[in-house]
Amino acid sequence: MNNFDLDIKKYGNENNVPITLDDTLSFICKTINENDSKQILEIGTAIAYGSISMAENTNCEHIDTLEINEDRYNLAKKNIAEHNLENKITCYLLDAIEYLKNCKKKYDFIYLDGPKGQYINYLPYLVKILNKGGIIVADNLNFHGMVTGEIPVSRGCRSMIKGLKNYIEEITNNPIFETEILNIGDGIGITKLK
Repeated sequence: MNNFDLDIKKYGNENNVPITLDDTLSFICKTINENDSKQILEIGTAIAYGSISMAENTNCEHIDTLEINEDRYNLAKKNIAEHNLENKITCYLLDAIEYLKNCKKKYDFIYLDGPKGQYINYLPYLVKILNKGGIIVADNLNFHGMVTGEIPVSRGCRSMIKGLKNYIEEITNNPIFETEILNIGDGIGITKLK
């Protein structure tokens, strides 16, 4: 049984903070446990709903999570402290690309839930910091049906949708990856580094 914090979820829903859908989060926690992933990187902390859920529902050792919005970062830090998870979750206030460019750490599992149009730009850095056999799970690959063409792409989303399509093409065609796109939540990609 997954233990997801209802208060954080309620706050996110009431304040239009994008948080991971429960079916996606259940899949992520299951995947982390099945693969015995110990070191986790999350891109896109928001208010720490996902990282807290992963910390409480998996056997991981540590989660590093990145957030660029200062208000969300401060709330995430507060939520992490209230769950007594400061030793298990480290939250950074910075742009993911800056972290990735300078990262010397290796990860077993990376959860992509930050700026969707940037996934493709993150990918070369993710490969360098992902252990062999490690997993990347990317959220929102359908982006409400715009990627699959079910609904028209709104003007402000064109470059983001193009970035998502480029990411999907790379993870499905590059021979260093083994990828499955799943119709869970808003569409997720699970990519294993061979």
